[in-house]
Amino acid sequence: MLDLNYIEVNADTCKYKKDGLTYTAIIKEVTPHHLAVKPISAVNYQEGIYQTNLDTEFVGEIFSSECYDAINLEIFMDGRGGDNSAIGVQGCYEPWRNCAA
Repeated sequence: MLDLNYIEVNADTCKYKKDGLTYTAIIKEVTPHHLAVKPISAVNYQEGIYQTNLDTEFVGEIFSSECYDAINLEIFMDGRGGDNSAIGVQGCYEPWRNCAA
């Protein structure tokens, strides 16, 4: 289960992998059982794929808490505690378990 103290709904982003693409998405809802997101980009640099919400109409997705490991879910952490980002960096994506309650 994700800890809401680390996540600001409708402001924070996450990354996940699905169907060979790495998505960046805005977190729309967090519950003990699922995470709802709205993708804003999808990339696969090896295949030269780069899609944004300016050129692609993404559909919102809901992921069960049981699949967070399978999609390699990462949450953006922006200096709200002891993350391992470099000095001078605004934040970084951390594995979802670092945001678990």
